[in-house]
Amino acid sequence: MRISQKCTKKTILSAAVIFILSISTFAFDAYFPNNRDTRMPPRQAVFRVSKTDEYELLGRFGNFAYYYRSDRDIILIEDAVNGYSWKTGLDAPFGQDLSRAIDDAKTIQEKIKVAEPREVRLNATYVGFANSLLTVEFYDDAFNTSMAGSAARQGARSELVKIAENHYRLDVRYVNMDLIIRLHIYLSDKGISYRIYDNEIEGKGAGNMASVIITPFLGAAGGVRQYYDPVKGEYGPEIPNPMTPGYAFVPDGSGALIRYYDNTVSINRYVGMVYGNNPAESMFYYDNTVYAVRKKEPLMPVFGVALGNNQQGFVAWADDGGEHMEIVMSPKENMTNYNFIFPRFIFNRQMHQVYNRKGEGYFRLYPDRLHYDISMDYRFLTGEEADYVGMALVYRKHLIENKTLIPGKVQADGKMPLRTDFIMSDVKKSVIGYANVVTTNAREVGEIVKDMLNNGIRSVNGGLLGFQGGGITTGKPWTLDYTRSIGTKRDFRKLFEETTALGADISFYQDYSTINRLQMNLPRNQAYHINRWGIRAYDNSDSFLPVQEISFARPQRSADWFKQQAKKAAAIGAPSITADGITNRLISHWGRRDPVTASEAIDLYETTFADSPLPVNMKTPNQYLWKYTNRFLETPVFPTQYILETDTVPFLQLVLNGTMEMYAPYSNFSFYTQRDILRMIDYNVYPSFVLTHEPAHFLSSTNSLNYFSTEYDVYRDIIKHVYREVAAALSKVKGREWLNRTVLEEGIILNEYSGGIKILINYTNNDYSYSDITIDAMTAAVIRDRGQP
Repeated sequence: MRISQKCTKKTILSAAVIFILSISTFAFDAYFPNNRDTRMPPRQAVFRVSKTDEYELLGRFGNFAYYYRSDRDIILIEDAVNGYSWKTGLDAPFGQDLSRAIDDAKTIQEKIKVAEPREVRLNATYVGFANSLLTVEFYDDAFNTSMAGSAARQGARSELVKIAENHYRLDVRYVNMDLIIRLHIYLSDKGISYRIYDNEIEGKGAGNMASVIITPFLGAAGGVRQYYDPVKGEYGPEIPNPMTPGYAFVPDGSGALIRYYDNTVSINRYVGMVYGNNPAESMFYYDNTVYAVRKKEPLMPVFGVALGNNQQGFVAWADDGGEHMEIVMSPKENMTNYNFIFPRFIFNRQMHQVYNRKGEGYFRLYPDRLHYDISMDYRFLTGEEADYVGMALVYRKHLIENKTLIPGKVQADGKMPLRTDFIMSDVKKSVIGYANVVTTNAREVGEIVKDMLNNGIRSVNGGLLGFQGGGITTGKPWTLDYTRSIGTKRDFRKLFEETTALGADISFYQDYSTINRLQMNLPRNQAYHINRWGIRAYDNSDSFLPVQEISFARPQRSADWFKQQAKKAAAIGAPSITADGITNRLISHWGRRDPVTASEAIDLYETTFADSPLPVNMKTPNQYLWKYTNRFLETPVFPTQYILETDTVPFLQLVLNGTMEMYAPYSNFSFYTQRDILRMIDYNVYPSFVLTHEPAHFLSSTNSLNYFSTEYDVYRDIIKHVYREVAAALSKVKGREWLNRTVLEEGIILNEYSGGIKILINYTNNDYSYSDITIDAMTAAVIRDRGQP
């Protein structure tokens, strides 16, 4: 067979690569963790007992008692078990009110009583912001943004109205904006929930409303205060509050922690746009950075805070409004002296209105603000739940209860799968027009799959990229346009029959969102920006490439194309289908006819995938598609690694465990070192490769030139090595419930699964002893509790 002949020529190269990778990590004995690691948990915290003298009781539910302070618009939640109290705001006085109260006091004792600590670097606007349950950001005529909190000293009036025993409503009137917003508040034995209904936002000022922010200082830590000196009759020096040990969790990539530090320099805040940037609602209708490395955006609308070491915490999520939600974490020394995190819901943005083909135009706000409902739920956590693992498991339970996740889809059969996608073809410029560059045909895919199964790989699935004429870049996303050089209809039918008989799952792999002029008529198919111009994205760096300008399909087109192609794939025996583009890009369409909002696009995609005739494998899908996801491809295993992010955690993997198969990024591209293999085991994700039969340099004149190392003969032994290392651990826990993840020491991770199975991962260059077992440096070990089979 042709494969085996080539393999003998490449064996020495592959063996050398594996040998170098295996020894390179032992160059130094010391282990130096960085923000790609999970560090030891924070130290124990000492909490102050909050007084409720100025608060009125709203109700008791389970262990929680809820109180309200009307002059500062703050809800206090007291845990009757441990006495800890959460406050929805900072509970800080306005400086002007302090001065007046002190001046009005008759005696020193009265002055001491009214002279509360004074916050440093919080002016009246920010004191109102820090206290408020609800804050509105709005635009003025010059497009400058200002904010007004429900507890603002001027410009806002709020009233709490009781609706039912556990239901209150905060009516907030922003008098300077002609705006009324009603915030519904629900109290329970688990936490507090908020609802804002679009039809209850009233007033002309709604058109200038930029965003809505809910309880920004819940869980805040830090601060600098001045204390009143009764002898001198004035406030004394600035004294920093002791920093509460803890962190904020943000869903950046796999998940990141931002530890609460006493930063002495200004650090940019984290802003995560849930489901990514919507190019139809950005400032401009074109983008020159689309081919740059995309930063990771949240796939799910969730965040949290943990204080102390398994002491107190909360996890918060949005069931409604996530498509317009930003998660903002502001570190100390950014704008205030506090670390704090909050959700921001966008209702309007500045945009560039173009009025001619030269691109000339002017800036304005959206013609109409965005319309949608908001829901935010906060669940308070104590003890062992009060860390990122507890947050993930509580959120996972919620998603299972609301049918977003379906457990039990991963079978405990002991056969760990491997993902191998195949680049079949793409196009390059030719003397006349464009020519297909074929790197793998249907017959060669079948041969490679058989060879892998004969080489120790127990289970294989994969996708076929560029499976039709026009290849990856210009192939039609609504049909199956067979060509003899890649594979005829008969060739693909045979491929599916033979690989399915061997237990493999090979599918067509298509991007249903990214389109270009060589594929189709753009004006009839592309999504339109809110300024009514077709969305464009450019890359002028490589003029020799066939396509340098792309666009994105309107949602209805993408959905229709998927339906058509999935139906045709099922008809020739494909066992599944693989989707990209619409799985991870949420794009609205603002054409004059049949506009589609982001919320409507979500509903459309859900209906489309629910009716799919085949199981769907999805590339990095957003949360609203998880119930329809068979395999989660290119699962992020790192965050964006902003400087303020201190730890990387597998929050996403903890949430999804057991509800779908998860695959790591392609190991071809710098993700096959021993440390990467350990990360796959740690994060419970399976290996994946992207392969070709021919050398990858064939693709150097195509838009697929980024796939620079794909030849199967080069990777044959590496695939076997990576698969064997990961399967030795993960095959033992396939289909089992992931219960906990603990950092025993820096670089030593213990993952616990149902059935008494533990996996200890030693990222360090030194052996580690656990119980009566020694785990070698840079290895993982499966440990079973005594008495377990």
